[in-house]
Amino acid sequence: DFDRLPPPQQGGLARFDDELGGPPPPLRNQNFDNNLSIVERYYEAWNRRNIALALSCFSNNIYYDDTQFSKPFEGKDKLAEHLIYVADCVPDSFFYVVDELSVGSVQRGGRRGSSVPRFRNGRRVGDQRSNRGRGGGRDSIRFDDDFDGRPTVSVSALWHVENEFGPLPYARGCSFFKIDPNTNLIVEGYEFPEPAVIKPGSTGLRTLSLASKLIEEPKRLLPFTAWVAYIYVVFFSKGILPGKDFFHTDPSTWIEVQNLSFNFMFIAPALKLPMAAKLHPMLEGVFNGLLAWAAMFWGFLSDDRTGFGTGYDRELEMTGRSARYYERLMQNQEQEFDNGIVVVPPVSITKRNLIPLLPTVIGMQFLTSAFFLPYLFARTSERRYQSDYERFDRRGPGPLRVRPLYREELDKTQVLGEWKGLGILLGSIGLYALWWGAGGRVEDAKDFGPPIWESGKRTTEFMKILANDRIASTIILDFWVFGFFQGWLVDDDWRRRGRSLEEESFLRNVAKFIPFFGMAAYLTFRPSYPSIKDGFDEELYDERTGFLRRRGSRRNDDFSRGRGRGGPPRF
Repeated sequence: DFDRLPPPQQGGLARFDDELGGPPPPLRNQNFDNNLSIVERYYEAWNRRNIALALSCFSNNIYYDDTQFSKPFEGKDKLAEHLIYVADCVPDSFFYVVDELSVGSVQRGGRRGSSVPRFRNGRRVGDQRSNRGRGGGRDSIRFDDDFDGRPTVSVSALWHVENEFGPLPYARGCSFFKIDPNTNLIVEGYEFPEPAVIKPGSTGLRTLSLASKLIEEPKRLLPFTAWVAYIYVVFFSKGILPGKDFFHTDPSTWIEVQNLSFNFMFIAPALKLPMAAKLHPMLEGVFNGLLAWAAMFWGFLSDDRTGFGTGYDRELEMTGRSARYYERLMQNQEQEFDNGIVVVPPVSITKRNLIPLLPTVIGMQFLTSAFFLPYLFARTSERRYQSDYERFDRRGPGPLRVRPLYREELDKTQVLGEWKGLGILLGSIGLYALWWGAGGRVEDAKDFGPPIWESGKRTTEFMKILANDRIASTIILDFWVFGFFQGWLVDDDWRRRGRSLEEESFLRNVAKFIPFFGMAAYLTFRPSYPSIKDGFDEELYDERTGFLRRRGSRRNDDFSRGRGRGGPPRF
């Protein structure tokens, strides 16, 4: 039984060194039921989709082999990425049920008490040591949880997966864990689900995730259907759009694409560079206006979060800040302050999407809606953070407050997307595109016509292009797609900022219903993610609903100075 295991450390956390301030304050409501084993705590945390809490059950040097995947996950970083990815692929309604646990005896030395050296993936366990000094500073690599030669306890779990309708078919399995009795942390884990002829790995998860999202949120069928229709109409249809389909494209089409690319964002024509192509100004205007519109979605990069934050340095591996990242992540999820207020984030700190947003935004500069629409129907909706108080007894020492995500909880590229000048810059490009199409290239009036306020020739010539050119007509089709779907990311972006969807609807409606310039205004005037250094204004946010109480209110000293039992979040 589990009596041979010592009581877990605080919240199942690994040991702390004194370099960054010693052990953290007690985590009040983040702890599990003390009657649960460390394995059951892991499954309970997973069922809550609380990845930080689940990671606290594992050693920093964890070796985790999910046999559905081709490679095991070595180290807490790799395991974290795996759990975050799986959590966003599997529906929230799916949860583990542990049927039986079997606990083996304490084993000393290598496997089964043997003194034979132990290997993982061809490398000997315990042989990695620092070559950068042994003084214990940031330049030394040490594995505090290296358990080679130490006694371990073997635990086997038989489990199945259920949803609200009961057990799921073909969703049973068993797991094998090794636990270090000194720290009560899992140091090895092996997952054995029901066998498959081919290891589905991430492909199976992606398929399950996409299918479940389309079923649970039928509105996703709209961008999915639009994408299928878009691909057919633009690349394969004959007669719906003017010009030839993709398989019969003539060289003149590729020359047109090349010339439009040379005039990207009007740089070459404005500077009169020799590479600038001579094209109809209205065609150049709609082309560059569309690219500016696509670039606005850079401002939503926080929709895809790894959870590592700006303070995480992969080069440090298990030293310095990264060695305590997971503990800080769990500590920051819920904080109880001296006045009884409990502060929680608005959504999960970690969020992965089937299709990452950064490559999508880059791809939109080339194929626009062909990249944009798949992201909309495949992305993971923001998962509302649920406190243990709400999940269980709904009682706490004081009211719950919803804080925004902190800037330090975003990745470095996501912070760049928060630049207030982004909306102003791209909105200005849109205005310039309008002017360029209406009155640009006056020196070429013989070819394209004078400005539209002088003659209708320019518009007439552009309509002739639309009637015969598939590239130009596709750009207009993209305008319709962007105009219809541009507001799909706004509500989740608003939630991440700790704001209520029931109030302050004006700015969000501007972003949803005013094409292009409404989005530019939203990026400019939306609330910013605060820095953790700014503290939390308790009077600004009402109870768990997250309603704004009033603006410009006086900061409470306990929050602005970070005083509380949870302490200020550290990154």
